[in-house]
Amino acid sequence: MLKLLIILGCTSLKLVFARIAINPSNCFAMLDDKCPNPNITFWLYQSSNPGGIEFTEDYNFMPTRKLHVLIHGFVGDRNASPNLQVRPALLRDYNVDVLSVDFANLVVDPCYREAVHNSHFVGRCLAHLLVRSGANISDTHLIGFGLGAHVAGFAAKMLAALNIQVKRITALDPAKPLFLTNRIEDRLDKGDAGFVDVIHSDVFLHGLMSPIGHVDFFPNKGVMQPDCGPISQLTTYECYHRRSADYFAESLTTSVGFYGFRCKDMLSFITNECQPSPQVEALGYYAKSTARGSYYLGTNDQSPYASGINFNNLDRTMLGKTFLGDALIKELYYFADRKQ
Repeated sequence: MLKLLIILGCTSLKLVFARIAINPSNCFAMLDDKCPNPNITFWLYQSSNPGGIEFTEDYNFMPTRKLHVLIHGFVGDRNASPNLQVRPALLRDYNVDVLSVDFANLVVDPCYREAVHNSHFVGRCLAHLLVRSGANISDTHLIGFGLGAHVAGFAAKMLAALNIQVKRITALDPAKPLFLTNRIEDRLDKGDAGFVDVIHSDVFLHGLMSPIGHVDFFPNKGVMQPDCGPISQLTTYECYHRRSADYFAESLTTSVGFYGFRCKDMLSFITNECQPSPQVEALGYYAKSTARGSYYLGTNDQSPYASGINFNNLDRTMLGKTFLGDALIKELYYFADRKQ
């Protein structure tokens, strides 16, 4: 089984690195760890100012307002995922501050190796800003997408070195390439905050398959998401990846909610070893801080995606669902049969 998981991980990594084998001249790895840094900017949004203003350490946060920090991923900026989906939903509340981190120059395509290196520096400068600007970190919520999920982890590790704990980190399909490691100092880990919740939406290409939070949610097995396109197209998997932010944003406003039931792992789910039970948890903004384990759920085929506590039409099949090919997926079922 371990060998198969390694094959699955390496296969997806090869597809990603096929795009970044040759680095152009605009790729650079940061060497100066001083903060503030001109390549890392911060933008404050409020309901009264949805257009945002650039925020520096000369300003101070209001301790009475809940602070959410949005952190984009590879080839992103302050208006890309998760900002695009999540910021408008958060700003429906007049009592919150939304801080968007922008480090677009450090994560340009196809400079992924440099982006991973730079993500540590971004985390450092985010931690620096939060401390210098008087943020109530014990009540701060970091929300990172893809590579940004690990930036959140790096910021939290820096704060932990100062004996300050972040209240919550939400990881939206945390990036897999170059983060597939057991060294928790090199990636996001559940020990980075009081509560770490994770939404996995593209586990075979962009995102990690392994649970790394206090609670991990796998909508549609975390393998494929509806209405994204044919499995032969790379844009389809980019849609799967971004869908984690769509689900989180919808969780802020849905009246029915996204609910999953607990299952040990994907293998147990696809082989029907685990069945729906009263032990359900809500995915997204309203996830309970006491939730623990891995949870599986289905969604509607189109927006709105939330289907409430509804496990009648769960798709547990894998054949014909991924770019990996059915021969490799059959190996997964083979290992499942041997385990039983």
